[in-house]
Amino acid sequence: MNISSWSLEQFHSHFSSEDACILYLYQSKWPTGFCCPRCDHRHAYITTTRRLPLYECSNCRHQVSLLAGTIMEGSRTQLCKWLLAIFLVSRTHIGTTATELSQLIKVTYKTAWLILQKIRTSIQQADNHCPLTGSILINSAIYGRPFNPTVHRHPQEQLLLIGSSIDQAAISTMIKIKHVIPNQPHTKHITKSDTYSFQQKHIDPMVETIELVTGFYTSKKQRPLLEFAKQVSTWLSTTFTVSDLNIFKRIWTNSAIVSI
Repeated sequence: MNISSWSLEQFHSHFSSEDACILYLYQSKWPTGFCCPRCDHRHAYITTTRRLPLYECSNCRHQVSLLAGTIMEGSRTQLCKWLLAIFLVSRTHIGTTATELSQLIKVTYKTAWLILQKIRTSIQQADNHCPLTGSILINSAIYGRPFNPTVHRHPQEQLLLIGSSIDQAAISTMIKIKHVIPNQPHTKHITKSDTYSFQQKHIDPMVETIELVTGFYTSKKQRPLLEFAKQVSTWLSTTFTVSDLNIFKRIWTNSAIVSI
């Protein structure tokens, strides 16, 4: 079930109760029915006196909850609010800030901020386990660029490296965008060390073909990934406030991944 393509009305209609959320999580965790994580036994006793059901393996007596191992584990926030938060973040055409989320799911700003932090950390962890593969193209870009056509970096300019897996039809199938912090704060130059670090962290070591174009004064037609950087920049600028962006920038330094 791909809920990211739903409308907000469809989401509310499907997840109208905690029971509907519990059923969805059960089917997501055990699509073929209960399976004990310790002994693989297929039958469990269910304790329903708790807020959320607890499953006890009838063979080894191991107990497991639906939220074990998830970002919702240990949270007292209702499941419908958690799933709505995940749904809102999953939308690609519009972002969600902590202020907006607190109003939409009716929680405090602090709770909304913590939920978003957990979701973004989960995205970062998924990114770390999903390197770029196949034929790779790497380009440079700048986020937040004012009119400053010199070799010196304006304080508002943030250097980026964009890596993309390219299929046989020359179409990008996965894109990673990373914030580059230069050793010299005023330089507008991505070094070989920066690109090597990007390759080591975000590209499968078995990749053989890498096309690298990072010169900022290279013609745009030779940096085809610039359009993706522009789209991300627009999305960030229209979604987040200045304070939100300062927080998001710290997260972006570690992780950014877009699947197409």
